[in-house]
Amino acid sequence: MKENFFTLYPAIDIKDGKCVRLLFGEMHKETVYNHNPLDQAMWFVDQGAEWLHIVDLDGAVSGKNVNKKVIENILFKLKNKIKIQIGGGIRSIDDIDFWIQNSANRVILGTLALENPDFINQLGEKYFKKIVIGADVRDGKIASHGWKNQSNVIAVDLMKTLDTSIVNSVIFTDISKDGSLQGVNLDETLKFAKSVPHSVIASGGVASLNDISKLAKEFSNGVQGVIIGRALYDKKFTFSEALQEIREVKI
Repeated sequence: MKENFFTLYPAIDIKDGKCVRLLFGEMHKETVYNHNPLDQAMWFVDQGAEWLHIVDLDGAVSGKNVNKKVIENILFKLKNKIKIQIGGGIRSIDDIDFWIQNSANRVILGTLALENPDFINQLGEKYFKKIVIGADVRDGKIASHGWKNQSNVIAVDLMKTLDTSIVNSVIFTDISKDGSLQGVNLDETLKFAKSVPHSVIASGGVASLNDISKLAKEFSNGVQGVIIGRALYDKKFTFSEALQEIREVKI
């Protein structure tokens, strides 16, 4: 189901219990920004964020909830203060249920959706609006397992097989841009959004307020939010400024 407003998702990527950003998804190309992810999350709340995008990077690679305790603590402390979507290593119905039962508003499924799309489509109606698909893309094709494995599956084709009554939205990440501050790949994001039946959240490469404005202007074409990471951490602009930017865009 389409949302009726453009949404900003500040990102908290967790590796070894710390808040980091990676370059092009390479685990060895990390920059540590905060040793306490909860403090980072609370800062975004104070800045006016309505959503948080949290990823267990170690979990995405290993297929297990490596940073489970850290994320649980954030969910517990910020319950009813902000909405949270969580990804990284969620590979089973037990994983999905665990996070939903612990106050996550949405869970992000990437590798699981690639390996078993039928699993997604067989989820019951109680998961409606709680499932987000992570489409992590290189040259139009899906990468999985924390972007370590490259498939030959065309991202658009996979998304078209997923039931819109279960999948809330799709995060389109251009891996070639992620963490680079090179600017969003607007053309590919828009092409993807127009080709799939789901709402799209853009991700990868945001470097300026202009990137956010350009994406927000494509709301009617299905681009309904953006994940912002390194640009915020490197103080290219503040979250408050980003909020003001989208308020000035006529959707």
